[in-house]
Amino acid sequence: MYWKIDEISRMTMHEASEKYPDNHILMQMDEAYMLNPVGVVVYIGDDGDELFSLQMNLPVTHGIVFEGIGLQRRYSLGGLVIG
Repeated sequence: MYWKIDEISRMTMHEASEKYPDNHILMQMDEAYMLNPVGVVVYIGDDGDELFSLQMNLPVTHGIVFEGIGLQRRYSLGGLVIG
């Protein structure tokens, strides 16, 4: 399930990850080449694949899907190297 964010505020990817820590985020970036990772959060949701599919079906210019910081930490192994 996903939700459209109507509030238009530009932020960095890191700020968006902190604002929506437990969600996947679809963000419309200002630049195509990620030289300036600033943009507008368009949708948030609990399924990254669903947001990626949404990005492909809608005209989200320079869209990128990524995880909130809570999800990144939840699936992290804490920096351990398993060999």
